[in-house]
Amino acid sequence: MIRKKGQFIRLDTVNTTMVLDAEAAEYLYYGSKLNAGWEFGMYAGAGRKMLSAPGKAEYLDYSVVLENADGGFAADFVYSKSKVLVEKPEIAGLPSSYGEGKTLELKYVDAPTKVALYLYYTVFEDSDVIAVSAKIFNGSRKEIRLRRLASLQLDLPGDGYEVVTFEGSWGRECQYVSRVHGGGIFINDSKRGMSSHTRNPFVIAKGGQGVYGFNLVYSGNHKETFDSERGGLTRALVGMNDFMFDWRLAAGEEFASPEAVVCYAPDEDALSGRMHAFVSEHIIRGKWKRRERPVLVNNWEGTYFNFNSEKILAMAESAKEAGAELFVLDDGWFGKRDNDACSLGDWYDNVEKTGGGLAELADKIRKIGLSFGIWVEPEMISEDSDLYRSHPNFAMKIPGRTPTRMRHQLMLNMADEKVQNYVIRVISDVISRSDAAYVKWDFNRSMTDCYGKGIVAGEYFHRYMLGYYRVVSKIVKKFPFVLFEGCASGGGRFDLGNLCYFPQYWTSDDTDARERISIQRGTAYGYPQSAIAAHVSACPNHQTGNTNSLRTRFAVCCGGVLGYELDTTKFTPEETEEVKEQIAFYKQNRKLLQFGEQYRLEGAGIEGFMTVAKDKNTAIAGVFLMERHTFGPLPTVRFKGLNAGVSYEVSVWGQEGSFRANGDLLMNGDFPLADLFDFETAVKNSGGVMSRMYIFKKVKA
Repeated sequence: MIRKKGQFIRLDTVNTTMVLDAEAAEYLYYGSKLNAGWEFGMYAGAGRKMLSAPGKAEYLDYSVVLENADGGFAADFVYSKSKVLVEKPEIAGLPSSYGEGKTLELKYVDAPTKVALYLYYTVFEDSDVIAVSAKIFNGSRKEIRLRRLASLQLDLPGDGYEVVTFEGSWGRECQYVSRVHGGGIFINDSKRGMSSHTRNPFVIAKGGQGVYGFNLVYSGNHKETFDSERGGLTRALVGMNDFMFDWRLAAGEEFASPEAVVCYAPDEDALSGRMHAFVSEHIIRGKWKRRERPVLVNNWEGTYFNFNSEKILAMAESAKEAGAELFVLDDGWFGKRDNDACSLGDWYDNVEKTGGGLAELADKIRKIGLSFGIWVEPEMISEDSDLYRSHPNFAMKIPGRTPTRMRHQLMLNMADEKVQNYVIRVISDVISRSDAAYVKWDFNRSMTDCYGKGIVAGEYFHRYMLGYYRVVSKIVKKFPFVLFEGCASGGGRFDLGNLCYFPQYWTSDDTDARERISIQRGTAYGYPQSAIAAHVSACPNHQTGNTNSLRTRFAVCCGGVLGYELDTTKFTPEETEEVKEQIAFYKQNRKLLQFGEQYRLEGAGIEGFMTVAKDKNTAIAGVFLMERHTFGPLPTVRFKGLNAGVSYEVSVWGQEGSFRANGDLLMNGDFPLADLFDFETAVKNSGGVMSRMYIFKKVKA
C-alpha cells in the first residue's frame, strides 16, 4: 500500500513499513509494520538519504555519478514532484518483477543541467518486498556521460552491521560468508560479465533491529556496497557495477537501471521465507510458475561426449523403468562435437551420435514414454566450427590482440543485433525440430576481450546484457510450454534476472551430496527450492571422489528439484528398485517439496532442511550428520515451521513405526538423533554423510 500526506509517503506491506520524506529525499523509517499514523515530523532531518551525488559536503559512496557537458561531476538533485502510478512500468530491455500494480514515482532535478533523476518504488504487500529502480533523463541540450547509476540507496542507522554474502567458485557456489562491517567500505561485486560463481548479488545486512536482504534483477556485472562512518550510518548501494561503465546520453535520451529488491525481516528464516514468496510469485512466470517440475535423467555424467543413439535409448529405457519423466540429451549431439574444443555455434545434428538425427532420436525417446529435453550453449563459439569459419566477426575479440580462451571457446558478440538474430533463429530451430519439452541453456565461461565494432567500450557490458535479454525473451515467448533451465557452469548466473525467463537453474556442477548440502543451503537463503536443480549422481563422485549412499544422495536432492545425472543402465537390480522407491516417494510429495515453505535445520555436526505445507498439516525434513566424533555430544536437531499447538505423527522414510509429539516440543526440544549413525554404512561409503528423512502428519482430532 502506498499513501501520501504532505511530504511524507508510507509504503506498507503486511509486516513492514517504509517511510520516506520525498522533499528531503530521506528515509525516516524502515522496519516492522507501524500502526496507522503520520507523526513523523520529529524523525525528519536524520540524513538517511535515498540518493547521493558528488558536489555536496557528503563523502560516503554515491548512487549517481554524472560527467556533465562542462566536464564536471557535480550534481544537486532537488525534489520536483511525486505520483503514484496505477500500473508498474516496465524497464525497457530489462527483466523486472511483476504483479501488485501500484508504483511510487519520485522526480528530482539538477537545475543547472536540467538532468532529471527518477526513483521508482513498487510495494509487494504479500511478500514484504519493495522493488526499487532509477532512471536518468538528460533534459539538457548537450551530451552527458553516466558513470554510475545505483538502483537502490538505503541508508541504515548506525554501523557494525554483520554483512552476509554468498561467495565461492566453480563447483563451490553460494557459501555463506559473514563479516562484521565496522567502518570503511565493503564491496560485493562481479566484473566477469555475469553475476558469477564467486559473489552472488544476494546479500544480507544483520543488525540489532533485524535483517535486511538485498538483490538485483540482473545477470551481468553487479555491485553491492556498504559504506559507513563509525557512530553515523551505513549506506547500502545496490546496482550495476560501474567497472568499465561509461554511458553516453544525448539530449533527450534516458537510461534505466536494473531493478533492485529489498526486504526487512526480524531474522534470517523470515527473510528467506519472504524472498522465496517474492521470487515464486513476482519473478518466476509463465506456464511453469507453481507447476510441478518433472523428474529427469541427464546423460552428461553418465556418458560425457562418448555416446551414440543406442546408448542414449538404453539409458532412456532404464530411466523410464525407474520412474523418470524426462530424458535430457546433454552436450555432444551437434556438429563434430566429440570434445569441448570444437563445434559451438554449429547447431546441426551429429548423425553419427544421434542416429537418424535429433528429431528421430527425440521421437524414439517419446515412444519409450519420456519427454525429451536438449542442452544448448547459445552464447558461445568455437574457433574450430563452421560458424567461425564463415563468420569470424561474430566472435567477441579485440582487433590486434590474441583473445583469451576459456574451455577452448570464445563468446559471441551478443551486443550485435545480427548475432542476436542468428542465435534466435538457430536455437528456435533446435527446439522446433526436436519438439523439446525442456531446454538447458548453458554459459560456460566469463567475459574477456569485450569489444564490438561501433560499440562504445564503456557501454559494452550492458549492451551485451540487453542483447542477451532480447534473445532469451523472444525464444521463451516463442516456446511458452517449454521448461527452460539455466546453467552457467553450474550457478554462475543464478540470479533474479535469469529467473524471469528460466523457472529453475542448475545450482552447481558439483553433484557430490556432501558439497551440495552447503551449496543448496546457501542458495536457498535468497531463492526458492523450486528454482534449485539437484541431481543424484554416481559414486565415487566425479568432482570430489567422495562416496555417499544412494539414500543420502536422494535425500539431499529432495531439498530442490530432483533429477538423476548418471548412467542408469549401470544400476544393479537392487539399485533400480531403490530408485523406483525414491522417485515414487518424490512424486507423491512433489508439490510439498517443491513449493512448501522451506527452513534450514542445524545442530552440532548437523545440517538439514525442512519443507512445510502452507497449512502446516504435513512436512518433510532432511537431516544430515556431517561428522561424528568418538564420545562426542549426542547429535540433536530442532525442527521448524510446525503448528505449535498441533500433535504430529512422525515417521522415518524407509523405516517402520512412528511416534507422536506436539509441534511445540518438536520445535523447542532438542530431538535426539541417537541411532542416525550407522557404522556399516559409514565403512561402505568411505565415511559419507548419514541421512534421514522425517515425515510429519497432523494427527486428526
